[in-house]
Amino acid sequence: MRWYADSPGRRTRQVLMDLFVVAWVVLWVLVARWVHGLVMTLAAPAEPLRDAGTSLRDRMTEAAATVTEIPLVGDRLDAPFTGAAGVGADLVDAGDTLERSVSTVAMVVSLTTAATPVLLVVLLWLLVRVTWMRRAAALGRDLDDPESIELLALRALVRQHPRRLQAVLADPVGAFRSGDPSSLRALADLELGEVGLRSRR
Repeated sequence: MRWYADSPGRRTRQVLMDLFVVAWVVLWVLVARWVHGLVMTLAAPAEPLRDAGTSLRDRMTEAAATVTEIPLVGDRLDAPFTGAAGVGADLVDAGDTLERSVSTVAMVVSLTTAATPVLLVVLLWLLVRVTWMRRAAALGRDLDDPESIELLALRALVRQHPRRLQAVLADPVGAFRSGDPSSLRALADLELGEVGLRSRR
């Protein structure tokens, strides 16, 4: 399986495209992290809410414990303080819920922000790369085999523009009929050049 072309120009373009895709993915991962941090700022009230709830719960629980020590009426006086302690616990729960909700929203927004451009570019890159690899595999099979070189030369005669053929050989059809190995390789290289490959000399 070939990953890169033989010709320097096409190979350089392929390497640059690979580097671009990697840089693109890294860029959008950084953008996603920035968006996540930005959305998480909405959870800033959660911490003061928890602190206030914890303080209220602890003070009211302590007050309820103190009131119960009053003879005769202490058991009846602690109910308001216990209720207030429950309100403090509710505030703590509200702070936790707020932070969890904002964290979930931040994760979804950041993933959506990064996934769309990353998937579009990566899928396009995969399509181009897999198409090239399949074509290179089909054309570049058995390049040491003289019969394969002859088939590629024949394919070049059928598919290539006459001007391109005559730029390589003055009489491409005659050269093919002669069976000269160097002429056949020249025609085969013309066809292989379509995908950046070369015959092995």
